[in-house]
Amino acid sequence: MWRCVQVVNLRVLVARSVRLIHQQCIVYAQELKERGIVKVSGKDAGPFLQGLMTNDIKHLDEKNKYSMYCMFLNTQGRILYDAIIYSPNESGSYLIECDTECLQPLVKHLSMFRVRRKITVTVEEKLRPWVLFDQPPEDLSKEVILSKDPRVKELGWRVLIDSNTSVSQLIKNLCVEERDRYAELRYQLGIGEGHKDMPPGTCFPLEYNCDYLHGVSFHKGCYLGQELTARTYHTGVIRKRLMPVVFQQPHNPVHSETTVTDENGSRVGKLRGYLNGTIYGIGLLRIQQALSASQLKIGTNSINTHRPTWWPIEAPKDRTQLDSSSL
Repeated sequence: MWRCVQVVNLRVLVARSVRLIHQQCIVYAQELKERGIVKVSGKDAGPFLQGLMTNDIKHLDEKNKYSMYCMFLNTQGRILYDAIIYSPNESGSYLIECDTECLQPLVKHLSMFRVRRKITVTVEEKLRPWVLFDQPPEDLSKEVILSKDPRVKELGWRVLIDSNTSVSQLIKNLCVEERDRYAELRYQLGIGEGHKDMPPGTCFPLEYNCDYLHGVSFHKGCYLGQELTARTYHTGVIRKRLMPVVFQQPHNPVHSETTVTDENGSRVGKLRGYLNGTIYGIGLLRIQQALSASQLKIGTNSINTHRPTWWPIEAPKDRTQLDSSSL
């Protein structure tokens, strides 16, 4: 009898401890002040976006699929805007998250192709994008638009919150990051985002890992800029890709577009982004040359790079073509 009482008391104690740990669990978050929302709504919204974006909008009809990564290209197949598209509960509507500097240009770009389609394209001022670095509360999805980052799991959770709502009211034990932890995390992973990392009209989607980040479909129909992207994927080899750059402290001031060289002084690529106050950046580098170099430099600064762990295993065709290109 006494043993049974002891077991019951132990179970109660464990249950209380679990609840206490859960209550004290801290959720780290950051408001993405450099990201905004464009809303596309109307009965033709889906087919309209399908012809302008790299990914397949039909994937948002799948169960438990709430967002997707994509890019909008120009007629030459170069990146105009990178975006995350959400499918809210509202039928016939899509929310496009992009760089705040690109909100109006994106609205203008989409409106130019609207013609007679019954859709509206507007900047959505009521929603603010946030990123959660930890597992969100289970019931949070009832209050906001919540989705895992569709690119890589290391980037956490995306949340779209009404601008009139306090995040701390929705999430207990919330800790808001003051520093730009999100940009630092992206650069550590080697992931570019926005007009600073991808100057509009100058970059190609596969060099910026759109395929590795699940942002392009090679099975859907035609879309703006598709021809060069598809031809490069099926018949070519991507020799340059966006990769993480780590500076060896201390380092001198650096600027985007600065050339990256190897131990022989040969050009390996260029710096595409750098986060002030840290040792992290991203560069568009020749993969094989960068990984085989014994030393890499940006000006007088020594740097390191590596193959991101989230990159898929290289396809045999690509490996063969890369090896033959070095002969």
